[in-house]
Amino acid sequence: MARNQQLILDRYRPIAEAGTGGFGTVQVAWDTRIQRKVAIKCIGLDEVDTMRVASGGPSGQNHPVGSGGATDVLGGSGPTWEAESADLDAPAFSDDEETALFDMMGRSVSMLDNDYPARVLARTPGLDEARTAALLSDANIVTVYDFEVQGSTAYLIMEYVDGITLSELLERFGDRISLNAVAAVFAAVSHALEVAHDNQVLHLDIKPDNVLVNRQGQVKVTDFGLAVLADASGFGVAGGGTVGYMPLEQMRQESLDARCDEWALASVTYEMLAGENPFLAEDLPRAEAAIEDAELVLPSLCWDELDPAIDDVIFRALDPDREERYDNVTEFADELEPFLGDPKRGTRELAAIVGYADEEEVDDEPVPASRAPRAPLRERITPGHRRAAARALGALGSALVAFVALGSIPEASGLGNPLFWGLLAMVAFAGALKPHLGALLSYGTLSVALVVQGAPAVGCALMAATGAWWYFVGREGDAEANVALAAPLVGALGGGQLAPLAAGFCLSPARAFVTAAFSLSTAAVLAALGSGSLLGWDAPAHIASAFDGSSVQALLGSMLMSPAFWCVAASWLVAAFTLAFVRQRPTRVFAVLGTVCAASVLVAGICAAAWAASGGLTWMPSVRNLAGTVVAVVAMLLACSLVPDPAFCEADPEEGAAA
Repeated sequence: MARNQQLILDRYRPIAEAGTGGFGTVQVAWDTRIQRKVAIKCIGLDEVDTMRVASGGPSGQNHPVGSGGATDVLGGSGPTWEAESADLDAPAFSDDEETALFDMMGRSVSMLDNDYPARVLARTPGLDEARTAALLSDANIVTVYDFEVQGSTAYLIMEYVDGITLSELLERFGDRISLNAVAAVFAAVSHALEVAHDNQVLHLDIKPDNVLVNRQGQVKVTDFGLAVLADASGFGVAGGGTVGYMPLEQMRQESLDARCDEWALASVTYEMLAGENPFLAEDLPRAEAAIEDAELVLPSLCWDELDPAIDDVIFRALDPDREERYDNVTEFADELEPFLGDPKRGTRELAAIVGYADEEEVDDEPVPASRAPRAPLRERITPGHRRAAARALGALGSALVAFVALGSIPEASGLGNPLFWGLLAMVAFAGALKPHLGALLSYGTLSVALVVQGAPAVGCALMAATGAWWYFVGREGDAEANVALAAPLVGALGGGQLAPLAAGFCLSPARAFVTAAFSLSTAAVLAALGSGSLLGWDAPAHIASAFDGSSVQALLGSMLMSPAFWCVAASWLVAAFTLAFVRQRPTRVFAVLGTVCAASVLVAGICAAAWAASGGLTWMPSVRNLAGTVVAVVAMLLACSLVPDPAFCEADPEEGAAA
């Protein structure tokens, strides 16, 4: 008996307190009957509600309470009573709706005292949330199992979500949030709202605290405590909300519709993209002013890969005048989702982050300072560091190509020519500002130099390849541009084999293949300056001297006629695609595995080239080519060690979802 006294409702054994939710505290508990975890929202009742439950009705009539002293107002053993019709905050159910609701919950209306239908406890805190959530069944909505009252506490029994809230995710791991993760959260929350709205339910409290992410990366919406059901005249008036996540009409107690939840979803999405919520305020008047006079940062300025057109979509959904917003959440989602990342990859990334959050949990006992391990380098590299490195590579690569090209244009050549340094500085600045612009300008300048120096066919072909690559791939982000600039950078000293490895390591399979093909064209042009090898263009010998267009065109033609050239070229394309394909599971293990596979392809390529060049006499490549390949592979393996841990987590189908 002493053991049972520790149970909630003689059934649920408390495990831990999970925090607050809505109007009560949330406890994680173990269901001793069906052996699973549940989340229980415990809502304290005031004296009036407690007396009404104990007495059996507002009129003071005594009715027996169910066994164990608990009243199950969703259809259990205890009786219920009629609630006062003046309660505007409680959802209004007709008799037919009550019957449908009880059928949905797997209960029977006949189980109740006919004189006291289930809706009589509508004023009891928590019951409105239970009844509303019972109407909704979706993978992106936290399931409500039951609602019971015992003594002075109401208990809402919910699905247990083993994870963290979106607010915790943004606060602790904001620097690891990608557009894929944003897409996964947005798709899940918008879908949950669509389901609710289709069932004539407004949530009215969408905020990061009410968005949960479990260990599988699945996103769920919880806390329908403020939800409003539609009546014959439409949706009702909100009974509350959260400043920063509710629009003007909700703060002003006006009649609401689906566009209220749309604004809240847009506010949460803006916070994920911009890193802050500009609508937070200390009170309602200041919150209204923040919405009406907000100076919002353009979300596209916070992400290099975001199309500026997304700004109009976000700002339309955030318009203070609801008549200017999208008509519903579905229209908003259809407009916004094409600008975000891949939700499926985002789900995997969220699973990795939540799993990492669990690993960060430590015992309360302090660890001696002398034993505290230093965080590995991969964990100390922030997105800011990566962006700075990308800008530096963009500037350096663009400047190197432009230096070679400008030195071959008579009007701009000469180290003493101000025009030379002015144009070089402009290209380098463009590469630092936006690497893809630097790549476009530098390769465009090289194309012009080839035309001027008597190689118009090569120059026009390079210009066409540059334009096509930039339009379809290069302008999408820093990684694409810097990978394309890898060929001149690493090839300057014989490390050209790193170019296809960089493409496969940084890009998706299709983009890696296209960028590797473009790198082939630029490496071939630079090799035609004199080295004749894709593995390096011998920068010390050619960077400061103007080239002869006719000799470039002749040497390039000779290279294209050589089977050895095509052996190496084919190995570049296959290696880039192979590494990118394996890297779709972005862990260090798969990064190393992909690099080893790609390295095997590159070695096979130089061996085949040696066999073709020797007329079938030997497969052994030159020491220089073999050494260049080994150096490139070792450099890429070092880069693999910088892959964040974990970058991918397997979803466990046996793991229970949580709340």
